[in-house]
Amino acid sequence: MVPIVYHPGYNVTACGLERLHPFDSVKYRRIHDELIRQGLRRPADFVRPSFPSRQQMSVVHDPDYLRSLRRRLTLAKILEVPIVALLPVAFTHWRVLRPMCLAMAGTILASRLALEHGLAINLGGGYHHASGKRGHGFCAYADVPTALALLRREGRVRSALIIDVDAHQGDGNADAVRAWGWAHVLDFYDVNIFPVPKVAEDYPVPLPPACAGEEYLELVRQHVPKALERFRPDLVTYNAGSDVLADDPLSTLRLTPAELDQRDLEIVTAVRERGVPLAMVLSGGYGPRSWQAHVRSIEGILARFDGSVDWGKPA
Repeated sequence: MVPIVYHPGYNVTACGLERLHPFDSVKYRRIHDELIRQGLRRPADFVRPSFPSRQQMSVVHDPDYLRSLRRRLTLAKILEVPIVALLPVAFTHWRVLRPMCLAMAGTILASRLALEHGLAINLGGGYHHASGKRGHGFCAYADVPTALALLRREGRVRSALIIDVDAHQGDGNADAVRAWGWAHVLDFYDVNIFPVPKVAEDYPVPLPPACAGEEYLELVRQHVPKALERFRPDLVTYNAGSDVLADDPLSTLRLTPAELDQRDLEIVTAVRERGVPLAMVLSGGYGPRSWQAHVRSIEGILARFDGSVDWGKPA
C-alpha cells in the first residue's frame, strides 16, 4: 500500500481560538477518519512520525529564528491571529507549534518513505511560507526544505524538485532552497494574492485571477513535464494545496473538486511514469470542502497506486 503518514497531534486545537483563523486546523483528522470509514485504510495502516530532533531542526532553521518563536508578538504575526500576543507562549507552543513540529516530522518521514517505495503521502505539512529564517502566513517551520536538506546530507538525493500547486506562492520554500543549486521550485500561484511582493523562483507559473479548471489543468500539463525534464530530480515533493477550489475565501482560482482530484492524479502519475519518487504534502486550503476534496484526491491516487507503489520505477 502507498504509505500514508499521520499523527493525531497534527490537529491544532486551542480552546476554540483556532476558529479565529480561516484554516481548518483539524482537517487532518477528518481526512484520516474518512479514509478509514471508506475502508481504504485501517487505523494501524497509518505511519506515525516522531518529533524531529534538535539536530534535524537546525539543518535549515536559523537558531535566532527558533529563539524568536518564544516571543508572543512574533508568534501572533506568523499565525495571523492577533490574540496570540496575549496568550502565554507555553500555551501557543503546546497547542500550535507542537502540531506543526509533528507535521514537519511527517514530511521528513514521507520523503524517506517515498525514496523507499516510490510514493508516500503526509496528511499534514506543506508550510511553504516558512524559510527557516522567517515565518508568516500560518507557517512557522520549513518542513519541505528540512526534509530535502536531511536527505541531501545523507547522500540519498542529488537533485530535488518542489512542485507547488497551492494557490499562494511558496515564497518560504523558494527563499530556503535558492542558494542550494541542487533543489528547484516549480510554482503555480494566483498572481494577485498573498504574498506580496513575490520572490524569485526557478520556474514560476503565475496564474491569472479567476483562472478556471480547464486553463489551469492545461498549464499543469504543459509545465510539469518540462520541469521534470529540465531539473531531472531524484525526488519530487508535491505541495498539493486545496485553496485552488472556487469556494476558497483566500484565492480567486475556480477549480471544482473533481478538477483538483484530476490535477493531483495527473501530477503524481506524470512523476511516477518517469520513475521519480514523490512525497505529497497537503498544504493550504480554507474553504468548506477542502478536507473532502483531499479525501477524494487521495482516494483516486490509492486506486491507481495501491498494490503497485513501485509503478513506473525503472527495472
